[in-house]
Amino acid sequence: MKYFRCVVFIVISVLSLFSCSKVQSKGQQSDLKEFKASEIIRMIEKGKSVTIVNAIIYDDLDFTTADEGKVVSPTQLSVEIVQPIYFQSCVFMGKVSANGNISSKGSKIMMKKFTHFRSDVCFYDCDFRKELVFDESIVDGNMNFAKTIFTDVASFNHMLVNGTQCFFANIQAKSSFQFIYSTIRGDVNFMDARFSGSFSASSLVAKDLVMNNVQVEGRMNLSEMLLSGIFMFNYGHCANDVSFAFSTYMGRFSMLETTFDGDVTFERSRFFGMVKMNHSSFAKKMDLKESVFYEKPEMEDVKRPEDAEPIVVELKQSEYIKPN
Repeated sequence: MKYFRCVVFIVISVLSLFSCSKVQSKGQQSDLKEFKASEIIRMIEKGKSVTIVNAIIYDDLDFTTADEGKVVSPTQLSVEIVQPIYFQSCVFMGKVSANGNISSKGSKIMMKKFTHFRSDVCFYDCDFRKELVFDESIVDGNMNFAKTIFTDVASFNHMLVNGTQCFFANIQAKSSFQFIYSTIRGDVNFMDARFSGSFSASSLVAKDLVMNNVQVEGRMNLSEMLLSGIFMFNYGHCANDVSFAFSTYMGRFSMLETTFDGDVTFERSRFFGMVKMNHSSFAKKMDLKESVFYEKPEMEDVKRPEDAEPIVVELKQSEYIKPN
């Protein structure tokens, strides 16, 4: 009988805790102001400042619906948003996009529609529950997604950011995160980022790329990048295969105390500045095939499998003059 009462007490306690946490979750959500995507688009259409804090947006938000668009090519329309876009501590339950397709009037031709943000774009400490698509958009100011959670796919492909800073510090990407063929006129910061799925910044063009203390569970592709400044990937951990192949690093390359559990390739990469890979660990294959170093790299205490082939570094005298 005592045993039965004890079991009943435990079950009731667990159910009470569950219901309390549920109420607390609803309470936290009820503290958020509700916004409709149409309200945000209306603010943009009227030229009002878009500054939204502690809000929840339940439906899809498509920035290309703010205007019919201006023809910039036979197949492209540009939607210009003049005012800064600022969201902080907001939850987006629907899809958020800055590009799309539209059929032209009286024609079967599909036109691509993209958003041209004329000022800063900020989604600080936000939560995206569905897909985020910023492909082919242009940002003339800075872009900030720091401390943001991406539950679904996040796509920033073929972007142009003219500002000096592009922040993705402290983000959590729970699905695929893509940053392919994008050009950033300034620096990109992924410090303390966590990627549960794959991460690709293939063919990225930028100045400095900072990835200190980054954790990647899926495959990572940083191939064919062109960085005119510093690349920093210190104290990181990659649980899967990584590619740095065919990339060009004009400035300093720093990879200190970083751990790789999968295969890593630097095939045909070029390093014009100082390279430091001290105290890093490569559990499997490390491929430096046809990579070129213009200064002797530092590789002190690099941990590799006992049966791994010796590291062969090709040094070349540079005739290249670095920019000021």
